[in-house]
Amino acid sequence: MYISRKCLCVMQWIMIKKVGAAEMDKTIFHVHGYRCKHAGDERENEYIQKAIELGAKEIVFTDHAPFPGNSFNYRMAMEELKEYVGTLKVLQQQYKGMIEIKVGLEIEYIPTYIDYYRELKEKWKLGILLLGQHFSLLADGSYTFDLENKSDEAHYLAEGIVAGMESGLFDVVAHPNQIFRRKKQWDFESVELSRQIRKCAEHTGVVLEKNISNMFEKKRKHLYWQEFWRALSGEIKVIYGVDAHSVGEMVENYRKQQMLASNRGI
Repeated sequence: MYISRKCLCVMQWIMIKKVGAAEMDKTIFHVHGYRCKHAGDERENEYIQKAIELGAKEIVFTDHAPFPGNSFNYRMAMEELKEYVGTLKVLQQQYKGMIEIKVGLEIEYIPTYIDYYRELKEKWKLGILLLGQHFSLLADGSYTFDLENKSDEAHYLAEGIVAGMESGLFDVVAHPNQIFRRKKQWDFESVELSRQIRKCAEHTGVVLEKNISNMFEKKRKHLYWQEFWRALSGEIKVIYGVDAHSVGEMVENYRKQQMLASNRGI
């Protein structure tokens, strides 16, 4: 497996953030914006200004990336990608010395788009490529949001996550425990799929995200399984993600993150 120097540098940055709660507490990671079509209409500068007010030292934008041909919904259009990156590059300079701003994208792993992922990282010089596996990859190479047999979902999502990590192109996996959202109990399959993801994270160095939105979700209580995290080894890197789709959600989840960090709930 090939991992670029750039990818290793990003990993080193996240490792620094894992050194202690005090450091981790100052990063706002996993922020979405209006272009993804399912977030608030606030602009990036509003998120940044509020992050500064909150005392954050760093904010990481990871809006949902487009696919060629705009083949999927609930994400920015391909025509918006240049504006998204350009806006954040300008804001990096505007807020230099006040807060560090990282430009990233969240996207699903589909093997046929491997060259496109490389283009995203190299052409747009992303700081983070976040693997958010919402598609189930089927044996015939097709993919779907909505499996006919819901009980198979965790298996297919786990396969996609492992393959994405093995590609060497992704820096962080978003909400890995969310693949078990349809599970009513923690069963043998859950244990085995968790083991596969953790083992892959350990040997690739890809970071796993503890998603604040999942942790405190009340309506869909099976989005977050503590059992997934209990078996983590010390070699696996973890980062909090606020998964914010509005400024208000960012504020709420960042405060929860601070509470967890102060209580060593990492």
